[in-house]
Amino acid sequence: MAGAFVCLLASGRTALGQGETNPIARWAFDEGAGTTALDASGNSHSASIIGAAYVAGLAVLVSELTGLVGELAGAGPAATSFDEIEQLVMVRGRELLRKVMQHVMDACAAAEPRLAGVADAAGVPRSRAESGHARTVVSQAGPVVVERMAYRAPGQLNLYPRDAVLNLPLRRYSWCLQRAVAGYVLAGAYEQARRFVAAATGVVIGKQQLEQITIEAAADAPGFYPALARGQGQEEPGLAAGPLLISADCKGVAMLPGACRRRGAKAPGQRVRNFEKRRGTGEKGHKRMAQLGCVFDAGLVPRTPEQVMGPGPGKQAPRALRRWYAVGIAADRAGTIRAVFDEAGRRDPRHDRTWVALIDGDNHQIEMIRAEAAARGVGLIILIDFIHVLEYLWKAAWCFHPPRDPAIEAWVTAQGLGILHGRAAQVTETIRQLAAERPPEPGSEHAKIIRKTLTYLDAREPYLDYPRALASGWPIATGVIEGACRHLVQDRMGITGARWSLEGAQAILWLRAIRANGDLDAYWTWHIEQEHQRNHLSRYHGSLGLAA
Repeated sequence: MAGAFVCLLASGRTALGQGETNPIARWAFDEGAGTTALDASGNSHSASIIGAAYVAGLAVLVSELTGLVGELAGAGPAATSFDEIEQLVMVRGRELLRKVMQHVMDACAAAEPRLAGVADAAGVPRSRAESGHARTVVSQAGPVVVERMAYRAPGQLNLYPRDAVLNLPLRRYSWCLQRAVAGYVLAGAYEQARRFVAAATGVVIGKQQLEQITIEAAADAPGFYPALARGQGQEEPGLAAGPLLISADCKGVAMLPGACRRRGAKAPGQRVRNFEKRRGTGEKGHKRMAQLGCVFDAGLVPRTPEQVMGPGPGKQAPRALRRWYAVGIAADRAGTIRAVFDEAGRRDPRHDRTWVALIDGDNHQIEMIRAEAAARGVGLIILIDFIHVLEYLWKAAWCFHPPRDPAIEAWVTAQGLGILHGRAAQVTETIRQLAAERPPEPGSEHAKIIRKTLTYLDAREPYLDYPRALASGWPIATGVIEGACRHLVQDRMGITGARWSLEGAQAILWLRAIRANGDLDAYWTWHIEQEHQRNHLSRYHGSLGLAA
């Protein structure tokens, strides 16, 4: 009865404005029936109950909560400090909440109607109904027994329509508890998540169960974004239709034996062990590359090459907005790039905006991005990460200067300015001339560095249009995707000693990407809807009103 909660607030407290030690009236609502609440203060101020009725069994719950409040607020409570009071409230309050849930489930079981025409998906009828079939669901408050009718037929599996109405999970853990598990697992190690779940809910779940819950929680991730209406072609208020930026990269994840990719004779499973107790050079192939992609807008900040290469902190730079991530480790790189282009297409379906790809210069990646853009009829500008270009310049500078020579920094700055001004060919020729004037020893490290630098700059020259990028205010570095490699992959997957199964790693990465996109709540709602369809509605012929 709703009035029972009023009584709990009034019981032992002020009523009608008088002090706690001398209340005008105190109503406990413990009569269990009738329309009159007696005054327990002795002042004969009985109350009439209007628009409410007692619920069978609720008086016991009311009495327990009243007893807990009275114990804590009485003259000599067992707990004295705030911490002790809080712990007592959490432990006993959790048990009381469990009893509330059990009370509701019992009431639902008692009121469950007998349904006519129950049949499975193949049309086989279930003509006999038996009550009292029970299963346990572990909620955040503790285990709750759910009784419901079983609809039966000889030689056929039982059907439980009430399970569909309640959308009970196949696992014994409730959806709320599974959602809490996923949140803890995404943040830290499984053992840490196990302790957090136990501390927060009192429910102890084994590590393997945590892994399986997480894998099942990510089951609908591949189809989530294709099914999600994202307002195609509509910019968010206050955002100009500037360039649409995409970026891609990869990050290694330590895998369990058998979960690494197999590529050629040097694949981990096909290598020859040279030592019995220690792995040698080239034998440590236990990592698999997680493929990352990102789509984002940018707050445009036009700059000059001198501003980019100038000294001092506080430089202004374009700021990434509306970042959207895709991460995959089970599929190949092409799958992640397709997902990135799908998201870009949702944002700009008519291709009205300028599409810019920021990448680190990997040849295979460039070819895949160009091929995907051509297949979709998108005009795409590819920019190489300027930080990668600078790294090659630094390595080349060490080949032409003594160690720790201050002139190295000045030389790199000068060549970097030349490339930013659009003179990449001249910079390449300068390095080639220096190599001719001071040729390194054949086969030496310096000779290899100079050859790699010249090859890199010659091959990437078509993708070094920094003058246009700076004048337009575009970013020229891959900081967004480099950061994603850290906060989406490394921070969770790189925990010391962690080795991942393929499906476990993919589940974590999918869910972390969805959370980083700000869509975890929407995904979870959609995931439960898909589970409802798979686990329940698909088993029946006709709806029978099971979605109620």
